[in-house]
Amino acid sequence: MKKITLAVLTIITLISLGACTKNNHDSAKGSEETSMSSKQNQVTDETSHNVEQEQAKSVFIATLMEDARRNETVDKSLRLVLNEVEVIEDPEKIIGMMKNDGVILNVSNEQLADGITENDLKKGDKIQFTLVGLPAMTMSIPPQVVGNSVVKVEKN
Repeated sequence: MKKITLAVLTIITLISLGACTKNNHDSAKGSEETSMSSKQNQVTDETSHNVEQEQAKSVFIATLMEDARRNETVDKSLRLVLNEVEVIEDPEKIIGMMKNDGVILNVSNEQLADGITENDLKKGDKIQFTLVGLPAMTMSIPPQVVGNSVVKVEKN
């Protein structure tokens, strides 16, 4: 009797393991299909989001708190420390992040309008800057805006 019970339990165990293994292969395939479809949706969402960002731009005027200077980074971007930020156009309502403590812009020479150079940007100068709709910004105080989020910097 013990031998028959042991044999039946072994057979049931083997069938159960076989069934579980079969389900794992099927679920992996389904998971892969879901993952691929999610990636396609993500690319579509990012593309439409980028188009929306290009259309919506934020424009501000601010005062330089110190002379413009070069960052010690590889790209040698220009660091503009700004305060007294005022809104001209702000569809994303980001002024709240810059109003109290100002903002730091990290920009390249190509983003400076009308042939402005580092030497032209001195403490106390008013500048106008344009950002993409919802710019990439650090959570520091003051926040820093990365260069690819800055469209243009002009002397006002």
